[in-house]
Amino acid sequence: MLTLRWFAVALSGVILVSVTPGQQFLVFNNSGPNNVDFSISQTSSGPTSGVFTNAEWVLRDTSALGTGNGWRWSRDIAPFSSGDPFGRLVLRFSGSGSTDAGSYWRLPSNRFGGLTPNNPAGVATFTTWVGSGHFFRTEQLSNRPAFGGELETRIRAQANNAASLSVNVAPVASITGIPDDDLVNPGLQVDKTSNPTITISWSVLGAQIFRGQVAGGAYFGAINSPFRDDVYLVAELKVNGNTVQQGSSTLTTFSVNEGPATKSIGVGSNGYTLDLSGFNVGDVVTVRVEYAIRWDGYHDVYAGTVNLTSGFQELQFEVVPEPTSLMVLGTGLASLLGFVRRRR
Repeated sequence: MLTLRWFAVALSGVILVSVTPGQQFLVFNNSGPNNVDFSISQTSSGPTSGVFTNAEWVLRDTSALGTGNGWRWSRDIAPFSSGDPFGRLVLRFSGSGSTDAGSYWRLPSNRFGGLTPNNPAGVATFTTWVGSGHFFRTEQLSNRPAFGGELETRIRAQANNAASLSVNVAPVASITGIPDDDLVNPGLQVDKTSNPTITISWSVLGAQIFRGQVAGGAYFGAINSPFRDDVYLVAELKVNGNTVQQGSSTLTTFSVNEGPATKSIGVGSNGYTLDLSGFNVGDVVTVRVEYAIRWDGYHDVYAGTVNLTSGFQELQFEVVPEPTSLMVLGTGLASLLGFVRRRR
């Protein structure tokens, strides 16, 4: 008989995923006059092209004789890299123009470069993502009259990641229902004679997820996320590495333009009947619950899935006949043999 006794092994682990990439957009297709003062703030790249997170373009017309109607500077902007785990970015624009007739700044009215009327009020906000093919066109025009004062137009652009999700309370997995048929020796031993089957109860409970806002930055404050995010829990029960049961919660949704919120993930629990007839005395059985919280991101359509967190809980037990059972069995056999001898 195998004399090795296994201690009850209770292992658990949690892996949290934290992704905090930067935010970047590409400036290209610049065109405009050469004799203007063109400046960019909060970037180390060149003013006419490059990759930025925050950028400001200031067009100043200081010519004494005026410019007439035709000093025009335009540029295109496209999402370039980074973003959140799904590449999602929020691009925001604003600007200011002088009151001189014909001098203005403009922004895209859509994500493909169409332009709004002159001097739109407030901040224009657009959703986009890396690899989308979207581009945004801005435009500034100087029409300074002769011997007039200095004329200036200003455009600001900023990219931010979509609001991220984080785990406020991690799930807790549990396994119950495995009896200990030997209270003398350490560890869990299950007597397959007295317990030919055992019912294992398992659960994953208690998850809470937080979504904040799109961050502020050099020019603009924080705003609610213009994207949808879904989270849900998936779990499975494994016996000696083989999946025997699975489960998942319903979707928990963070809606478009919803404010900061903490939401609970639905609990998951189940029971499984394990038949020990297929195991031999001395076998060590590993029972493991694995779980993951999955985050589905959307832009215009489904953008992908990442694991927000994952973990496990694990127990082991040894399959045995109890020593007392073997002793009783041995005594019974000896008595039977003695009885047979006496009969002879």
